[in-house]
Amino acid sequence: MEFQQRKRKEELMKKGVLAAVLLLILALTQKNIDIEDRNYALILGMDEKQSGQWQATYSFADLSKVAQTKGKGAESVSAIYRGANHEEIEEQYERKQDKELEYGHLKVLILGQELVKDEGQYDNFLKELRRRDEYSRNILVFCAQEEASAIVKLDETINGLLSDRLKRLEEQHIPTKTVTLKTVLRGYWEGEEVQVPVLKDSRGVPEFVGYQTLPMRQK
Repeated sequence: MEFQQRKRKEELMKKGVLAAVLLLILALTQKNIDIEDRNYALILGMDEKQSGQWQATYSFADLSKVAQTKGKGAESVSAIYRGANHEEIEEQYERKQDKELEYGHLKVLILGQELVKDEGQYDNFLKELRRRDEYSRNILVFCAQEEASAIVKLDETINGLLSDRLKRLEEQHIPTKTVTLKTVLRGYWEGEEVQVPVLKDSRGVPEFVGYQTLPMRQK
């Protein structure tokens, strides 16, 4: 009797271990599926085009290339979408892509000159950023000397990730205070002057060319 009970306990333990292993395998498999079904935006460049349209240029991590190049080749792909606001841009994205747009790994926001110069559109853009929690307040902010899209597209040709290179540029030229989205939003609504680093495309490489003072909100 005692032998049978011990045997039964051993069988139950084996079944429990097997069930735990199966659940672990299922969880790992599900995680891989989730990764494959998402587009991880690393950089967002925002420009204003004609008729008040926004142009969003995303740089997405190309997970297949990251494994192949190991930092020695381009690891990203870019895509451009237009709309009058974030909702329209994301609707256009959804019509053209079968993967979910993921902001959790967004590291850099680049503002184009036309958007910064248009006080009304710039105000609308910051209002949308302010109310959207998916944009981390810790992402770095730059201005482009001309169009932001020109800088973002460099990610398709340079070795490694552009977001990492921009982080190094930021560390070299702004050693005391990092300019993040939190800095920009606080400065805009609290009337504090905020200067951001400006980038240009220098023969296929992003180059720091100085600072630009962002507009402050009109009271």
